[in-house]
Amino acid sequence: MTSAHSLTSVRRSLTRRLDSGPVLAIASGSFMAACAMNFWFPFLPLYMRELGATSDANALFWVSIAMTGQGIARLVAGPVWGVLSDRHGRKLMYIRALFFATVTTLIMVAATEPWHIALALTCQGLFSGFIPAAVALTSVTVPDSKLSKGLGTVTAAQYLGSTVGPSLGAVLAVGFGMWGAILASALLPALGAVLVWFIVPRDSVAPAPKAATAAQEQQASYRRLVTVQFAVAILICFVLYATGSMVRLMAPLSLAGFDSDAATGAVGVAFTIAGVASVLGVVAVRRLSKPGWFRWLIAGGMALSAFVHVLLALSPDVAAYVVFFALTALLQAALLPASNTLIAMSAPRDQRGTAFGIAAGAQAISFMAGPAAAAAFAAVSLTLGYLVLAGLFVVVAVFTLLALRVDRAE
Repeated sequence: MTSAHSLTSVRRSLTRRLDSGPVLAIASGSFMAACAMNFWFPFLPLYMRELGATSDANALFWVSIAMTGQGIARLVAGPVWGVLSDRHGRKLMYIRALFFATVTTLIMVAATEPWHIALALTCQGLFSGFIPAAVALTSVTVPDSKLSKGLGTVTAAQYLGSTVGPSLGAVLAVGFGMWGAILASALLPALGAVLVWFIVPRDSVAPAPKAATAAQEQQASYRRLVTVQFAVAILICFVLYATGSMVRLMAPLSLAGFDSDAATGAVGVAFTIAGVASVLGVVAVRRLSKPGWFRWLIAGGMALSAFVHVLLALSPDVAAYVVFFALTALLQAALLPASNTLIAMSAPRDQRGTAFGIAAGAQAISFMAGPAAAAAFAAVSLTLGYLVLAGLFVVVAVFTLLALRVDRAE
């Protein structure tokens, strides 16, 4: 009896390791790529000056051109790569995204003019996009019963990379210059791709339909995918990314409003604490998230986000604002894995690449809409902006409870 029990324990232990190995490899790729992208992003305006931008305003103009090009390219390419991943494999698409992150960053290394950076980031938007590719691969690598934990692990790795990336980039920039930091960042995604290539098993794909019926089957598959639950999941994803980008852009202006002389230091502290809070948020939701809870978890998180944004609007000083800003980051990080799980559970396994490709398109739109809305509120009232966001979160929370009558994640 003892021997049989020991055998069962060993078998379970081996199964857990086999399940966790591929997820850890996918997460490692996301960590390396997110870390690498954040080596240089905070210093991008300064790099534009080195490449010939005539002023700070001109440098920011080129940064905005580069980011707009990247957003439009992601909007166009994201759904296409999603469909191709369902046809040719999500592992292949994730490796493609990581390798192209390296290639497009090398364009930045060779840049001699500001427009070269805009070209590099536009190409990155067209050919990379490692986050939706990582999520899509994870969703078909783990059993559905472990989907939330697997997606939480990958998201936590992404946030951890985004948190430590600027610090490592600063050290490299001091030691080797911004050119050296960007060169180092180009190598990490390729290393992550190699790990994924050797550790993650190839995922199965549906056989290609015959040419005569391909269009009809494709249309039918899209009709199956577009459900109320899927639409709500995409809406939640869009709201989280758009409001997150808005608050990150509004935060430095709000902190400067409290104390303009200490604003730079306060911004650094606020974003560092927010990065740590993001990781904690993902870890917390991995422990709290259980089958059948997604609707209540998301609605409750949205309601809490509304309350915290009201607190942001009413912040009396820098310290309070930093605490509330960190709470917004924690809640966003906790909600993203849940929304990704909802997207995955809304789609058949053979269409999850397409599903996350559509989510990538929504994310691209949010990264363009968020900054535009932040600029509009900065011109009118930042306090009004936070209150409007609070109202938006309340609306989405109520809509989630009403629309998700049948939760397939259960």
